[in-house]
Amino acid sequence: MEYTHYTDLHSMLQALAAGVLMGLYYDVFRLMRRLTHFDRISVAIQDIFFWLTSAVYLFFVCVRLNNGYIRIYFIFFALTGWGIYYATVGRIAFAILDVILKLLGRVLKSVRKVFFSAAKKIYIIAKGKSELYLL
Repeated sequence: MEYTHYTDLHSMLQALAAGVLMGLYYDVFRLMRRLTHFDRISVAIQDIFFWLTSAVYLFFVCVRLNNGYIRIYFIFFALTGWGIYYATVGRIAFAILDVILKLLGRVLKSVRKVFFSAAKKIYIIAKGKSELYLL
């Protein structure tokens, strides 16, 4: 295959796309952290896992797209794509997610309040009737 400037441009765009995919992949970890509380060690292990698996992914994509050559600019543009995604779409998505989670939390809190209130009334009624049978 002939190597041209078009090949460079195509490779750079592919690297940006790979970076965006890495951003989506990182959002999975961010979503888990929003839904569940993790300590610092768990977060560090998740981040290490993310970067190691992303590095392997970038290696294979870079080798596949560049006919076996590893190009430094590919890694640079992939990290740039990840950063752009993280700073724009990622922030917007998680701002919306925060609103949804707060709303869901309020709904669950009111459902839980109604459920425990009904359970308490049922318990009082059941306790009262069982005392009647003992007489």
